[in-house]
Amino acid sequence: MAVLIIACPCALGLATPTALMVGTGRGAQLGILIKGPEVLESTRAVDTVVLDKTGTVTTGRMTLLAVHTAEGTDEAEVLRLAGALEHASEHPVARAVAAGAAERVGALPVPEDFAGVPGLGVQGVVYGHAVLVGREQLLREWAMDLPADLARAKAAAEAAGRTAIAVAWDGEARAVLEVADAVKDTSAEAVARLRALGLTPILLTGDNRAVAEAVAAEVGIDEVIAEVMPQDKVDVVERLQGEGRTVAMVGDGVNDAAALARADLGLAMGTGTDAAIEAGDLTLVRGDLRAAADAIRLARRTLGTIKSNLFWAFAYNVAALPLAAAGLLNPMIAGAAMAFSSVFVVGNSLRLRGFKALS
Repeated sequence: MAVLIIACPCALGLATPTALMVGTGRGAQLGILIKGPEVLESTRAVDTVVLDKTGTVTTGRMTLLAVHTAEGTDEAEVLRLAGALEHASEHPVARAVAAGAAERVGALPVPEDFAGVPGLGVQGVVYGHAVLVGREQLLREWAMDLPADLARAKAAAEAAGRTAIAVAWDGEARAVLEVADAVKDTSAEAVARLRALGLTPILLTGDNRAVAEAVAAEVGIDEVIAEVMPQDKVDVVERLQGEGRTVAMVGDGVNDAAALARADLGLAMGTGTDAAIEAGDLTLVRGDLRAAADAIRLARRTLGTIKSNLFWAFAYNVAALPLAAAGLLNPMIAGAAMAFSSVFVVGNSLRLRGFKALS
């Protein structure tokens, strides 16, 4: 009888679910949503974290700072045409241009035949003009180049760490808009905490290299991968994995969704798009990058609790079975040991309620 009682690993059925329940519950209190138990195993091996720039490291709330026009071009017309197209887009840069244009010229017209060109910009028809707004590469695809004065303005803006947006219509480049995005106050601290967890941070962005390096230097990131098209972000993650790294990806936009899904661990900012949140393994409800470090710490702590639970779920059995087989263990004591094992596993799991976020 003693052998039958002590051989039953009662606590085994409690070891994993209780730790998961308490860990995910504590995460929810801290604004960290964990999708499933397999996520916890991923956090254990992660050694590289890829950070999207706009909306993740930076605020994503960009501001239109300056408008450089070609000779003979009216600034108000530039703002009206460019603002109309950007108003139809959801990109943070587009929102900044639209807001700045509306503030300076008033109500914006509704564009026709609007289309977004992934990673390059937008195009459409406004007041009968075929308008392009975006990166210089978008203009080049339509066989247009920036005139010398606009090219100098673009280079100066990028050297200052700002984003330069080209505007063209009717087959001619007309202006360059300067937009700036502020780095979040907590991003440098978040990067330091990620490093403390043994992770190597990498900044990944579709923006130009000068802007990306300025942001990276401000927050303490050494490795920068810039001017990456949205569809190429997945390739970057796969390349890093091919180098033997276990990659976590942190992002917030539609452009990040595929990379979040491909990474070994995807962390979606809750302030981002639904597509990114759906693709991520962890969702950070707060728009604070420090929550990424807290999420990894909590996931690792929960995984450690599960492992210790599994150990104690079997420890009593392994130690007491020889005694029971030799007739040296009273069945009453065996039953008490099994009950205590279950209580111990539950109590060990409840210690996760004391997990505190550093942010």
